[in-house]
Amino acid sequence: MRGIALDLDNTVVPWHTTALSPAVADWVSNLRAGGVRLCLLTNNYGAQAFAVARALGIPLVKGALKPAPPAFRRALLALETPAEKSAVIGDQLFTDVLGGKLLGMRTVLVKPIGRRELPTTKLLRLLEAPVLAKLRRCGRL
Repeated sequence: MRGIALDLDNTVVPWHTTALSPAVADWVSNLRAGGVRLCLLTNNYGAQAFAVARALGIPLVKGALKPAPPAFRRALLALETPAEKSAVIGDQLFTDVLGGKLLGMRTVLVKPIGRRELPTTKLLRLLEAPVLAKLRRCGRL
Protein backbone atom coordinates (compact mmCIF):
# COMPACT_ATOMS: atom_id res chain seq x y z
CA MET A 1 0.00 0.00 0.00
CA ARG A 2 1.21 3.44 -0.86
CA GLY A 3 -1.60 5.34 0.87
CA ILE A 4 -3.83 4.83 3.88
CA ALA A 5 -6.92 6.82 4.80
CA LEU A 6 -7.50 6.50 8.54
CA ASP A 7 -10.85 6.99 10.21
CA LEU A 8 -10.56 9.24 13.26
CA ASP A 9 -13.14 8.52 15.97
CA ASN A 10 -12.80 5.13 17.66
CA THR A 11 -10.11 4.11 15.15
CA VAL A 12 -7.21 6.50 15.83
CA VAL A 13 -8.52 8.12 19.02
CA PRO A 14 -11.50 7.48 21.31
CA TRP A 15 -14.68 9.20 20.10
CA HIS A 16 -14.68 12.99 20.30
CA THR A 17 -11.23 13.26 21.91
CA THR A 18 -7.64 14.07 21.02
CA ALA A 19 -6.30 11.25 23.24
CA LEU A 20 -3.71 9.95 20.79
CA SER A 21 -1.87 6.96 22.23
CA PRO A 22 1.94 6.80 21.88
CA ALA A 23 1.54 3.42 20.11
CA VAL A 24 -0.69 4.92 17.39
CA ALA A 25 1.57 7.96 17.02
CA ASP A 26 4.62 5.68 16.65
CA TRP A 27 2.81 3.43 14.16
CA VAL A 28 1.89 6.42 11.98
CA SER A 29 5.42 7.79 12.25
CA ASN A 30 6.92 4.45 11.19
CA LEU A 31 4.56 4.19 8.22
CA ARG A 32 5.43 7.72 7.11
CA ALA A 33 9.16 6.96 7.49
CA GLY A 34 8.61 3.95 5.23
CA GLY A 35 7.12 6.15 2.51
CA VAL A 36 3.44 5.38 3.12
CA ARG A 37 1.18 8.40 2.69
CA LEU A 38 -1.58 8.85 5.28
CA CYS A 39 -4.54 11.10 5.87
CA LEU A 40 -7.38 11.29 8.35
CA LEU A 41 -10.80 10.76 6.77
CA THR A 42 -13.62 11.69 9.12
CA ASN A 43 -17.24 12.72 9.19
CA ASN A 44 -16.20 14.89 12.14
CA TYR A 45 -16.07 18.69 11.77
CA GLY A 46 -14.70 19.38 15.26
CA ALA A 47 -11.49 21.03 16.39
CA GLN A 48 -10.25 17.70 17.73
CA ALA A 49 -9.94 16.40 14.14
CA PHE A 50 -7.56 19.27 13.31
CA ALA A 51 -5.59 18.68 16.50
CA VAL A 52 -5.09 14.96 15.84
CA ALA A 53 -4.13 15.54 12.19
CA ARG A 54 -1.65 18.21 13.28
CA ALA A 55 -0.19 15.93 15.99
CA LEU A 56 0.29 13.14 13.44
CA GLY A 57 1.55 15.49 10.73
CA ILE A 58 -0.92 14.21 8.14
CA PRO A 59 -3.63 15.82 6.00
CA LEU A 60 -7.24 15.94 7.14
CA VAL A 61 -10.37 15.28 5.09
CA LYS A 62 -13.17 16.42 7.41
CA GLY A 63 -16.93 16.45 7.11
CA ALA A 64 -16.60 13.51 4.77
CA LEU A 65 -20.17 12.18 4.80
CA LYS A 66 -18.87 8.62 4.55
CA PRO A 67 -19.62 6.34 2.77
CA ALA A 68 -20.20 8.88 -0.01
CA PRO A 69 -17.65 8.33 -2.81
CA PRO A 70 -16.66 12.03 -3.06
CA ALA A 71 -15.19 11.81 0.46
CA PHE A 72 -12.97 8.92 -0.55
CA ARG A 73 -11.97 10.70 -3.76
CA ARG A 74 -10.90 13.68 -1.63
CA ALA A 75 -8.86 11.32 0.54
CA LEU A 76 -7.16 9.85 -2.54
CA LEU A 77 -6.32 13.38 -3.70
CA ALA A 78 -4.83 14.14 -0.29
CA LEU A 79 -2.87 10.88 -0.39
CA GLU A 80 -1.81 11.40 -4.02
CA THR A 81 -2.22 7.67 -4.58
CA PRO A 82 -4.53 5.64 -6.83
CA ALA A 83 -7.37 3.65 -5.27
CA GLU A 84 -5.78 0.29 -6.12
CA LYS A 85 -2.65 1.27 -4.14
CA SER A 86 -4.61 2.67 -1.19
CA ALA A 87 -6.44 1.35 1.86
CA VAL A 88 -9.01 2.58 4.35
CA ILE A 89 -8.74 1.63 8.00
CA GLY A 90 -11.82 2.18 10.12
CA ASP A 91 -14.17 0.80 12.74
CA GLN A 92 -17.47 0.85 10.84
CA LEU A 93 -18.65 -1.50 8.12
CA PHE A 94 -21.30 0.80 6.60
CA THR A 95 -19.13 3.93 6.47
CA ASP A 96 -15.41 3.18 6.31
CA VAL A 97 -15.43 -0.25 4.65
CA LEU A 98 -18.36 0.36 2.30
CA GLY A 99 -16.99 3.70 1.12
CA GLY A 100 -13.54 2.30 0.46
CA LYS A 101 -14.94 -0.71 -1.40
CA LEU A 102 -17.07 1.56 -3.62
CA LEU A 103 -13.86 3.15 -4.92
CA GLY A 104 -11.84 -0.07 -5.20
CA MET A 105 -9.66 0.57 -2.17
CA ARG A 106 -8.53 -2.16 0.18
CA THR A 107 -10.24 -2.00 3.54
CA VAL A 108 -9.35 -2.95 7.08
CA LEU A 109 -12.09 -3.16 9.70
CA VAL A 110 -10.82 -2.69 13.26
CA LYS A 111 -12.56 -3.00 16.59
CA PRO A 112 -13.58 0.39 17.99
CA ILE A 113 -11.24 1.83 20.61
CA GLY A 114 -14.08 2.79 22.92
CA ARG A 115 -17.80 2.42 23.49
CA ARG A 116 -18.73 6.12 23.51
CA GLU A 117 -20.17 7.24 20.17
CA LEU A 118 -23.03 9.06 18.52
CA PRO A 119 -26.52 7.54 18.79
CA THR A 120 -26.59 7.14 15.00
CA THR A 121 -23.36 5.15 15.15
CA LYS A 122 -24.88 2.91 17.82
CA LEU A 123 -27.82 2.28 15.49
CA LEU A 124 -25.48 1.44 12.60
CA ARG A 125 -23.64 -1.01 14.85
CA LEU A 126 -26.94 -2.82 15.50
CA LEU A 127 -27.50 -3.05 11.74
CA GLU A 128 -23.97 -4.18 10.97
CA ALA A 129 -23.90 -6.95 13.61
CA PRO A 130 -25.83 -9.53 11.53
CA VAL A 131 -23.81 -8.67 8.43
CA LEU A 132 -20.54 -9.16 10.32
CA ALA A 133 -21.84 -12.45 11.73
CA LYS A 134 -22.64 -13.68 8.22
CA LEU A 135 -19.22 -12.61 6.92
CA ARG A 136 -17.56 -14.50 9.76
CA ARG A 137 -19.61 -17.64 9.02
CA CYS A 138 -18.63 -17.44 5.35
CA GLY A 139 -14.95 -17.02 6.26
CA ARG A 140 -14.75 -13.56 4.73
CA LEU A 141 -13.84 -11.81 7.96
